[in-house]
Amino acid sequence: MTTTYASKLTATDEFAAVMNPTGAAPAVSNVFRPKFGQAKASTSSFTALSPSVERAVGAAEQLAQAYQKLRVEVLDTTDRALWEMLQQNYGFVEQVDSSAQKRETRNELIRKIQIRDSQGVASNATTEAVIVRYVFVGQSRQTRNNYTIAMEKARALDIPVSGFADFLAKNGGVGGVVETVFDHEAEEQATAKELADAKAADKGTRTQLVTRLYSALAHKAESELAYAGEVTDWVPRDPKADAAKSKTTAKPDPRYEKGNFVFFVTVRNPQTGRYHVVQGNVFDQAYEQQLLASIAERMDVSLPELSTAVQGLEQSIGFGSLVANDVEELQQA
Repeated sequence: MTTTYASKLTATDEFAAVMNPTGAAPAVSNVFRPKFGQAKASTSSFTALSPSVERAVGAAEQLAQAYQKLRVEVLDTTDRALWEMLQQNYGFVEQVDSSAQKRETRNELIRKIQIRDSQGVASNATTEAVIVRYVFVGQSRQTRNNYTIAMEKARALDIPVSGFADFLAKNGGVGGVVETVFDHEAEEQATAKELADAKAADKGTRTQLVTRLYSALAHKAESELAYAGEVTDWVPRDPKADAAKSKTTAKPDPRYEKGNFVFFVTVRNPQTGRYHVVQGNVFDQAYEQQLLASIAERMDVSLPELSTAVQGLEQSIGFGSLVANDVEELQQA
């Protein structure tokens, strides 16, 4: 069976083949393999520390020892004891951040953590995270994260060092502070949601415009691709297709509906400049929209420019009805 699709093939990329040193075709397992980042050993040489940095690191060590003593000797550890311990760390964080040797102190603490735990610390970690990681040895990652979040929230609320333990007590302890959404956080979350909604709307509009652009270009294509090979249908079968239909017709699920385009895999021959069509692919509408959205995202053109170009093309081929509702959207973009 021969299937003909309207298409205009344009590309500038050179054909590339994966070969091994022997000239034989590489094994598939050697090609499709995940890429993992390799840990890099530290190459920085140790430098002499200033007295202020040594004192700061010494203070951190004293806190770590005090915490270990608290765990071992205080059998009936109360929440208050922990909160006061965290208050000392909260005060130390403020001390480090206000120091002229802040960067050197942080770097030295991070270096010691890497040596002790054989694990790195992100360079952009907050001072709270660094101090908590250094002091609270043996605690789970989640517990340390909760301590860090409690301190960061307290700082955002300008809680004084002397009032940190009371702040925890008032809000139900560390867990209560972590779960509580304070006023400034509610505003930040609302702003973040607005930005996310606007970004999603922009992405949806751009994807729709690219879909319309390809549909319109099909009517302007000057050449046709005569393809007699296989067109693979990747649309999964709806698991509910065999179920008894309800009285009301269900809304089509784009995950199980055939898309509007055929995506061809082609390879360019560098000697002839011609393309070898390997396979045609039909995807479900949901995945097709993901592919189109990826293309739209990579297009270096503003939404108004893209909309204007699509409208102009559609009008030139008599698709005027498709652009009737675009004017207001374009003005708002």
